[in-house]
Amino acid sequence: MGEEVSDRVIEQRWRNRIIEAVEVLARGDQGLIEVNYNEFFEGFYNCWHDGHLAVKPNSAITEEEERTIDALGRMLEGITNETRHFRSEAEYIQSGCAERIKPVAQNALKLFLSRGRFHEDCEELSPTIGKFKS
Repeated sequence: MGEEVSDRVIEQRWRNRIIEAVEVLARGDQGLIEVNYNEFFEGFYNCWHDGHLAVKPNSAITEEEERTIDALGRMLEGITNETRHFRSEAEYIQSGCAERIKPVAQNALKLFLSRGRFHEDCEELSPTIGKFKS
């Protein structure tokens, strides 16, 4: 039988998954090539859909982080609608959409990493892993 995990630990894990999805987007064309065009968008949409975070409220995410992710999500929705008919990485790269997403995702990533990542096996009041050095 598995060990019980608190809601807070789950929220911390979700925040870390958001960081991982944004890391891919922040690499632009390179991220698109690394994961393929479906996962480029779907990795993010696993964490954010229908206009908000998938796990909400989330005590591990600040209001500023949530606003930033919502803005990135709205941008991705617009690009997804523009490119719905695309079927290959080449079409996405040629369109420039991944490179349009890149600076917005990089800013979101910088915000999240300025606080760092949470541990995934114990509750923390604030992130302690891998604090971003400006």
